[in-house]
This record gives sequence, C-alpha cells and structure tokens, in this order.
Amino acid sequence: MKIILPLIFIIGCFADCRQRDTEYSDDELVNPESVMAYEENDTLVLRKIPGPLAEWLSYYGKVDTAFQLRNFRASGVTLHLDVLQDAISSENEHSFKDLFVYSPDSTQYIDLVSYNYLKEKQDGKNVLLSGDPDQQVLLADSKNKKKKQLMYNGPDQLAEFAAWTTNNSFLIGLTTRGEGGNGRKAELYFFHLKDSSFTNFLLNHPIPVDSISPFKDSFLEHYFKARQYDVK
Repeated sequence: MKIILPLIFIIGCFADCRQRDTEYSDDELVNPESVMAYEENDTLVLRKIPGPLAEWLSYYGKVDTAFQLRNFRASGVTLHLDVLQDAISSENEHSFKDLFVYSPDSTQYIDLVSYNYLKEKQDGKNVLLSGDPDQQVLLADSKNKKKKQLMYNGPDQLAEFAAWTTNNSFLIGLTTRGEGGNGRKAELYFFHLKDSSFTNFLLNHPIPVDSISPFKDSFLEHYFKARQYDVK
C-alpha cells in the first residue's frame, strides 16, 4: 500500500466546483493566524461549515451517527509545507476546470481528479473514467504559475473533498481502508498557507465495515453523480 506523500508524512471533492459563494474571512476561524495553536485532542472548530464538508459529514453520517466534526481530534502533529515537490501535470488537466476547487478570490485551486480520471462525452453526457489507481492532490497558484503536489495517495487512500475556508486556508477530507477490511479511517487536514503548515484531525473511531458496505461509491464519486457526471 502506498503511503501519502513523501513530503512529510503526507498530505493528504469535493467542493462546490468554484466555491465563490463561500467567501469566508479570517475571523470566521478559531485561531486563524496559525494552526500551531492546535494541541493534541483538540477539535477543529469552524464558525461556518463549508458546503463540501457538510455534505461529506452527512454522507457517512447516514450510517455512522458518530461521524461528526466534534469527533475529529487533532493528532498533535503539526507539519510544515516549506518544500513541496512540483505536481505531475497530465495532458488533459485543463479539461477538468469545472471540477477544480477554487479559492474565494479564484487565484488558486485544488485539483483532486485530473491525475487519476479521464473525462469525455458519451451520448451527450459528461463521463469520468477511472484511470490511474493512485491519486495526486494538486495545489495550483494561478498568479505565480506554480503547481505543487499536496499528496500522493495509493489505492487504499482517497482524498474525497476539498473546501476553502479563506483565501489562505482549506480543508481536505481523506479516507483510508483498514487492513483486512477492518473499517475505514477518516481524517481532516487543515492547511494554512500563511505559515506554511497543516494539522490533521483523525476521527476517533473507524467507520465500521457494515457502515461502509451500503456505499458502492466513494464520496467523491457520489459528489460527481449528484452533479450529473457518470462515473465508470
């Protein structure tokens, strides 16, 4: 099983495609200037819940009533993003523009899908075809024309949504299948670009196997299908 990004442990859709309706200001976050303020077992407290996060919580909450934000606890590990490797660009990357997760000012975006999906039209419908079993999570800065790799996830791991909380901070939700089919681990990563750091918040219990079995799709695929994309 591949592990999340070399960069430091890792890093590990998904969001309103353009989230321009989510224009949060720094004062809407607890401790907005630095995620260094979070200590082990702290919960991530947001004054407003971004739409993609609310949708993710609702999706798994239908079968796991404890899948709630208050049950995600800081690991006590705050890591830095000072050196991120360049992202791997794909030939069809720009065809996914409508699925990028844009910052409120539209100068940056997060790309969860162009590396491991193909996009085409079939009978007039938008279709996403699964490609590479691995997933790259890419952060692009349109002003500086830079694209960096936030995560590289193996087949057992999936970044399922991204949501900006300000122009300088965002969340990514990640699930990991347990060894031997023993449930699924869920994590939230809170990234803060001003101080080049992030903290991960781990759900304090695995999502049970019998809670996962009704879900034939990942949350990411559920998100696409709800927005008129066929996934094959």
